[in-house]
Amino acid sequence: RVVFAVTGAVAFHQDGLVLADPGFKEPRRRRHAGNILISSRMLLGIINDLLDLARIEAGRTDLRSEKVAITDVCETLCQLVRPLADKNQLELAVHLGENIPVMVTDAGKIRQILYNLLSNAIKFTPPNGQVTLSARKIQAEESPVQREAVAITVADTGPGIPAAEQQRIFEKFHRLDSTITREHGGAGLGLAIVRDLTNLLGGRLTLESEPGHGAAFTVVLPVEPPEPIPTGPDART
Repeated sequence: RVVFAVTGAVAFHQDGLVLADPGFKEPRRRRHAGNILISSRMLLGIINDLLDLARIEAGRTDLRSEKVAITDVCETLCQLVRPLADKNQLELAVHLGENIPVMVTDAGKIRQILYNLLSNAIKFTPPNGQVTLSARKIQAEESPVQREAVAITVADTGPGIPAAEQQRIFEKFHRLDSTITREHGGAGLGLAIVRDLTNLLGGRLTLESEPGHGAAFTVVLPVEPPEPIPTGPDART
């Protein structure tokens, strides 16, 4: 019900129904209406994150088993977030290795993982920096998941993450920089969702970072799941 109410408020503003009102021609009132729209979007994002975590923790997350061309997923996501990178004056680069195999996994969950990582990287990287999305094939003998896998890395040239924070950053509601959080919103749930979804897909999530030298999050996912992923409306994990 809350999601429905907030979604309705966002749609009401986006359709111009509020700003089209003659009473909103005054700049101050239009500015306030715009702030309401921004706040509503932020609130909707937090609510959706909370719902995602609740489903995962309750074991009620549906997983699909489908063939996924990870190169297509990476290129599509970069097109999606490029306007945000351009707005923040960031270079967005994509490096895709050769012979990356088609995976059997849940495409929607992979998109959610990578979108969270990319949006975080863009949020925390200062202007004139760079965010890079790369993917490569890993042979079974060098894979942390003990089978053929694909490693996908989101790296940035942001402020980096202190060693003492690198475990806590995946905790629910943990926020590294309160100043940036106040500016961009969020409740500190994105990386917790990334961690839990990666685990659900049988993968591994790692972080490499030094203060002042950016951060690199790597998701290693098996080309095929360790066991069949349940499908259908009654599938549960």
